[in-house]
Amino acid sequence: MAEPIATGTTAAIAVTGIGAISLLPGIDPATVLGAFAGAAVFVLNSDDLSIAKKLAFLLLSIVAGFLAAPLSATLLAKALPADAEVSHGVGALVASSVLVKLLRALIRLADNSDRLVALFRGNSQGGEK
Repeated sequence: MAEPIATGTTAAIAVTGIGAISLLPGIDPATVLGAFAGAAVFVLNSDDLSIAKKLAFLLLSIVAGFLAAPLSATLLAKALPADAEVSHGVGALVASSVLVKLLRALIRLADNSDRLVALFRGNSQGGEK
């Protein structure tokens, strides 16, 4: 079990770093915080990863969420009732919690090329017809 002081210090450094990034000019603070929150949700739900991989995926998820925030917000706004406005912060939260998991699933699917080809052909069983 991790020591509480080390875990608390790491969390404080991460939150301070995210807060400092959100102060940079031209960067939307809500988008940065949304990307961080979504990345934290992703990492907290991935029990099968080592600590080093969790940290790497945390950073990748933050970047992916920040970059995909406008697209994600637009897609969410279209899925909601008319005249609903979705901020980029909410888009970043959803994108950062979903994108890395989706990319990992696609990579696993690509590793099994027979199953991938069968999926595109419409054969759900995989392999030979």
